[in-house]
Amino acid sequence: MKFAGRTGKNGFQNPSAGDQTTDPSAGKLSRIPRIFIFTAGFLSAVFLIALLIVEIDVKSVDELPRYKGKSIAVLPVKPIDADNRDELYEIGIADSLIHRLSTTKSFFIRPLSATRQYTDLKHDPVAAGREQKVDYVLASHYQLADGKIRLTAQFINVATGQIEETYKSEKDAGNVFAAQDAIANEVGNLLFARFAAVPNKTTAKRGTANEEAYRLYLQGKNLLAKRNGADARKSIERFEQAIRLDPNYALAFAEMAHAYSSLGGLGGSRIEREVYEKALAFVNKAGELDPNLANVYAVRGQLKFYYEWDFAGAEKDFKRAIELEPNNDLAHWDYSHFLTYHGRFDEAFAEIEVALEIVPNSLAYQRERGRFLYFARRYDEAIIHLERVLEIDATFRTAYNELILAHEMKGDYAGAFEWHMKAQRLRNPERLNDYQTAYETGGWENFRRKLLEFFKLDEQTAHNFYRIASQHALLNEKEQAFEYLNKALEKRQSAMTMLKVEPAFDSIRDDPRFNELQRRVGLK
Repeated sequence: MKFAGRTGKNGFQNPSAGDQTTDPSAGKLSRIPRIFIFTAGFLSAVFLIALLIVEIDVKSVDELPRYKGKSIAVLPVKPIDADNRDELYEIGIADSLIHRLSTTKSFFIRPLSATRQYTDLKHDPVAAGREQKVDYVLASHYQLADGKIRLTAQFINVATGQIEETYKSEKDAGNVFAAQDAIANEVGNLLFARFAAVPNKTTAKRGTANEEAYRLYLQGKNLLAKRNGADARKSIERFEQAIRLDPNYALAFAEMAHAYSSLGGLGGSRIEREVYEKALAFVNKAGELDPNLANVYAVRGQLKFYYEWDFAGAEKDFKRAIELEPNNDLAHWDYSHFLTYHGRFDEAFAEIEVALEIVPNSLAYQRERGRFLYFARRYDEAIIHLERVLEIDATFRTAYNELILAHEMKGDYAGAFEWHMKAQRLRNPERLNDYQTAYETGGWENFRRKLLEFFKLDEQTAHNFYRIASQHALLNEKEQAFEYLNKALEKRQSAMTMLKVEPAFDSIRDDPRFNELQRRVGLK
């Protein structure tokens, strides 16, 4: 499958709408001398790679047409006394300030999902502002004493590093929510006056009047944001406790559903029936309590997409989530996957770009952009992009997967082996000698067979039938590939939604059985 098209705003050569389907005849050479084709292709590749390197970082929000006015990152509030701190204030006040400042079109405010990571007491606010690509940072400190909370907020110009304004507030600490809202209103109004901005009169939407339920909800959100199976399970415990304290807490029900839905992607290749049913029950309950929560539609979209294979319904829900909350980066992330797996790459790149505009330093979103390039058969770009991610964090395990495959699909087996070994040093260092021996004695094919052998033996991967099928396909073992694809279909493994675009299956794509599999998933 080949894709050709125009260059998008990120330096990607995005496929045009008419070039996003399989075409075995695409790219055939006519009578043009091969030397000119080779030269033109080489120069184009060099130019494209250079362009990607230059533009891999996300643009400042002020350069983007979606946003006007000044951009501000509100950091979690830090305690003056490290031994007397309360996360309910640290995240809660930041959340209230973000909500308050977001009520005017004069500012673009980074959401809490982008800034909640800056809780380290030693974190430099100017460095945080540069990472977030904003004009200003609002960095605050608080002190709890004598039944009061005293807050000092510094409004810092990121470009100069200078503190342009300092705001102070003191409130009664008896009622945490009242104190948070009062501080947010007071500091927010001073900033509105500074920029002659006109806000709307709203207060933070916590969804509960129970302070402890809110505290548990925040803890659950922080755990779920780490995007791994173990922490997702811990987050479920926090949301359960929050719901016990407030049975009408719609936000907690929605996040509980999100945590269960995430387990399919974070903990394996599928959403188990029991997990799916729990996610569905919780998201439906959240929708009953508050039908206008963006995350209700985002999670419903996930369930329809990955488990029910109701693609029309999933797309409708993803769009509704974005309509309700345009700066919900997770909704854009989910929708970008939907679009990619349906081969709609122009739209997918646009959606992941929006997610990166909202949370610019997210390596997970940068990795996804590299994965999408792999699915679009743009292997050189995918390699550059994913290597850049691993330069930043070499322990980011999932970034290795498509990087290795991109090298393999190009026929660069030495490069694929090199990255495989780097990945195995993180995953299974005790197997390095086995892999080295397999490669040295029988080359890449022998190495891949050894990899498949271990893959089937490991408890965590032995039931990932989709991945096993893809490895058989890469070894040109057609019958075994279809055997495991049928097992994956029977188990409704969520990865089956990638059938339409997965390059690993190109060797069996012309088999009528493959079209039948796509039809049964709903991709045809």
